[in-house]
Amino acid sequence: MKQNVEYKETAELSLQETALLAYLNDYQSLKKRDTVVCLSDPAFVHNIFTNIFKNHSDVYIDYPEVIKSVIKKVVIARENCLLDHYIDIVKRYRQKNIRIVRVTDSEYPSKLMKIPDPPFVLYLKGRVESLSRPAVAIVGTRDISPEGTEKVQEIVGFFVQLGYTIISGLALGTDACAHKAALDLGGETIAVLPGDIENIVPRTNQELAERISRSGALVSEITPLTKMHKGRYIERNRITSALSEAVVVIETKESGGSIRQAEIAFRQGIPVYAVKPEDTNKRAVVGFDKLLAMGAMPIDSLHDLSVHFGKAQNSTVVLWN
Repeated sequence: MKQNVEYKETAELSLQETALLAYLNDYQSLKKRDTVVCLSDPAFVHNIFTNIFKNHSDVYIDYPEVIKSVIKKVVIARENCLLDHYIDIVKRYRQKNIRIVRVTDSEYPSKLMKIPDPPFVLYLKGRVESLSRPAVAIVGTRDISPEGTEKVQEIVGFFVQLGYTIISGLALGTDACAHKAALDLGGETIAVLPGDIENIVPRTNQELAERISRSGALVSEITPLTKMHKGRYIERNRITSALSEAVVVIETKESGGSIRQAEIAFRQGIPVYAVKPEDTNKRAVVGFDKLLAMGAMPIDSLHDLSVHFGKAQNSTVVLWN
């Protein structure tokens, strides 16, 4: 028997309601734009919690069709007392000054609502205002060449002078180089993590992560209660490009994470720029050609970037080939 949902207005989410969003957020399959839009209304979240956890309403209550899968998960959480674990996480994060940016919050990046699968929640350590600033993603291989490292530093310097925040994924190689260059130049950088915010991957970048949290932000979308798996490296890519005005690929093989990042950016309508590698770097040349075939714009020099983004002060034309 279906029942009518009683809606009441509420301005803020309670601890339990925040934990409920955190629980739902650990299910990647639930993250669909229409579903997230529904749950961006605090009153909607409040009434789901009240009807299912307090009133023990029937699972077949008359909710919109787009959130039926969410309701099923909420009932599972009630029946298995799963919310208690997430309440503990929320409390611990607050004690550690880890910001929980919910889709109901004004700080939640509006850019994310444009993608098909936005998160319900972001966990952030650092400056929440970093999420709303103009940004460029810098990505590439973990096995970056010395020439590639120089290009990363030059490109990051170019964007920092123009006031862009640098976004990358805190991996070894290109990512770490981009973060470090931004910090060394006094710029702002965001690391979008594949795992939870308390367990930095790779561990060798723990110190770099701390630096980033002081001058930018570490961002994650999962808690330690969900398993880390290889697919998370791809899932987080949609957030990296969605927060960015453009994606710049430094060096990449014909397949791999950077190619997947470019594919996701293209689907989101985010422009992709491919930096031309040294002719002697055969693997990177193959990856560069693949990116061009996908629709990326070639970058041979900083001048090419200035055509698209404007000229940075004190910049000089650097030809790489």
